[in-house]
Amino acid sequence: MKLNNLLTLLLLAPFTSSFAADGQVATPTETVQRIAVRFHLVTDMVMTKEGVEMTPWLTPEIIKKTVMPEINRIWSTAKIEWTLRDVSSETTRSENRKEVISYVEKSARDSEGKGDPERIRKLQSILNLEKEDPLAVNLYVIPYLGGTSQGNASPQQKRILLAQWTDKPSGGARPPVKCLVVETGDFHQGSFSRTAAHELGHILSLKHPPKNTPPLNRLMGGSKPGYDLTLEEKTMARKSASALSSKFSIDK
Repeated sequence: MKLNNLLTLLLLAPFTSSFAADGQVATPTETVQRIAVRFHLVTDMVMTKEGVEMTPWLTPEIIKKTVMPEINRIWSTAKIEWTLRDVSSETTRSENRKEVISYVEKSARDSEGKGDPERIRKLQSILNLEKEDPLAVNLYVIPYLGGTSQGNASPQQKRILLAQWTDKPSGGARPPVKCLVVETGDFHQGSFSRTAAHELGHILSLKHPPKNTPPLNRLMGGSKPGYDLTLEEKTMARKSASALSSKFSIDK
């Protein structure tokens, strides 16, 4: 190689790519995709199941100091960062509130394991959706989402519902308990933060893989729930994140 050409490559390398150990030019480092989120803590809903009174208990401080770092730890392998615009405390509409709460308390999955979509429509009817942030993914935190359910995503609306109480770890065999905020180590029963990370995956176009699909420990499901994303999922999520980040940016 001529000296002038070699000097040109060396000068351009920091701006275009880096050299791999075998001397081949490596792929340029991917930039972090940043997407804004807003949490809505619903404070006036109290739900009861099997004698357990489920009251709101998550606070803005917990969301900021514990939940957001865990969500971003999970998504860091895809180089996607969720940035918090705000955590607001809100009340619900009084019309039909009791009817909606009663409906959700009694709801359960069907014989195929699918949750009742009507409960989501009913819950959204009493939320103050006009307070949604148009420049962020909006996550609503309520006490309970129905039998063995912890989260639900509406990708088109960029809206997520999350439960603070759950009977999913017991498969509905025992009364609901408070969700773990985070779960250290491998997946055993999951956590509120993991559920949020999973539902954000749906916002980025990711689906549940078929049951018994390897590899193990997948965030979106499969053979065994966990915290990992496959290369295919990372690629698809980054493509969706790229389209969202220009609109749902913390700088907007």
